[in-house]
Amino acid sequence: MIQESLFNIPCWKIQIINFEEKKKKLTKLLESYPEKKDPTRKLQAFTTNRQSDRSGLAEQFASIMNEEMEDISKEIKTDFVIPRIWSVSYDKGGYHLPHNHGSTGLTGILYLNLPEDSPETTYIQPWNDYVLDAVQYMEIPITEGDISIVPSSILHFSKPNESDSKKRIISWDMKIV
Repeated sequence: MIQESLFNIPCWKIQIINFEEKKKKLTKLLESYPEKKDPTRKLQAFTTNRQSDRSGLAEQFASIMNEEMEDISKEIKTDFVIPRIWSVSYDKGGYHLPHNHGSTGLTGILYLNLPEDSPETTYIQPWNDYVLDAVQYMEIPITEGDISIVPSSILHFSKPNESDSKKRIISWDMKIV
């Protein structure tokens, strides 16, 4: 008998080159794009600039992260554009409910501030386990300065931040060209 995988969900993890230097530049850049809680979202337990004007953020981000964007393009073997980019911060107790970013393309998460005891992103397998008939979860082990990339359609969430320090990410969607 031969076992093969019927489906495969790709994911990538990249360590940022010269992270401390780029972290300073990214943190300074985000000062122009302040985060806030959206009062219309009752279950939102984080702050973000996703509902604000983020004109120019993608271009400035790509300029700072040029080496990594080139590496990503080489790794996924195609070019891409960033149509949407935003930041999210989780204070103590902050979390993000399961969601995805659409049916096409890829989504990147850069872990800008990741306190030691804050949670990683949890991904949800899009089908139940064939033995247990249960939902399966996966976390990609990450550290501050890592980027994870998955298909935009994959449901994911962030468990509550138990750290007294703020967890902060930059997330973006990639449209394949």
